[in-house]
Amino acid sequence: MKRFAEPDSNEALLALIGTLDARDAYRREHASRHNQVRFIDNLLDCFKLEPELKQHIHNAVLIHDIGMVGISDDILLKPGQLTAEERAVIQRSPHIAARIMSMLPSLASEREMILHQNEHWDGTGYPDRLKGKTIPVGSRFIAVARAIDAMTHDRAYRRARPISYCLQELQLNEGKQFDPTIAKAAATLLCEGESWRAEAEMPELTLRPKYEAG
Repeated sequence: MKRFAEPDSNEALLALIGTLDARDAYRREHASRHNQVRFIDNLLDCFKLEPELKQHIHNAVLIHDIGMVGISDDILLKPGQLTAEERAVIQRSPHIAARIMSMLPSLASEREMILHQNEHWDGTGYPDRLKGKTIPVGSRFIAVARAIDAMTHDRAYRRARPISYCLQELQLNEGKQFDPTIAKAAATLLCEGESWRAEAEMPELTLRPKYEAG
C-alpha cells in the first residue's frame, strides 16, 4: 500500500514520498503509514482549520519520517532497548529531515512541522525544547498521530498495545507530551468515531500568525 498525495502535489513532495515508499517496501511499513495518514485526516476534520493548513499537515504526515533515512537500520530495527548513545542518534533525525528539505521551498511549512514533531507541550522535547503554542500546530497533530500509531502497531521491541492502553497514555500525557485539546479530540475519535464532527462541538485552535491562511 503506497503513500498517497493529491494529484496536484508538487514534484518535491512526490519525490520524497517515492524515497520513503522504496524504504517501506524493505521494512514492510505500508499498512502502518496508511493508518497514520487516514487517522490524521479524520482528526483534522474535527477542527476548524483553514483548508491550506490541513493540506500542509496532511503532506507533512506523508513524509514525517524522512529524517530516518539517515539513521542506521541497526538502530531503527533493534529489538531491545536503545542505549543513550543510540537515542542521541535517533534525536538527530529532525535535523536530518530539515537538511533534506532545506532546498525545497515549496515544502517550507511541512519542513517546520517535521522539524518540531518531537517537541513536547511542557517543553521537554527536542530539538529546541519549544513549549505549548510556540510548537507549530502541525507538529502537535503529528506528535499525537505518531504516538497512537506506535502504540497500536507491532514494533521490533514489543507487540501492539490495546486501544485501552492508548487511551490511558493520551490522558496521562495531555498537557505534558501532547497538546491537551488535540489529545482529547484524538481519544474521543478513537472511542466514538464521528462524535467530534458535529459543527457545534468542533474545538477552536489558536494558531501562530504564520499558520493563518489569508
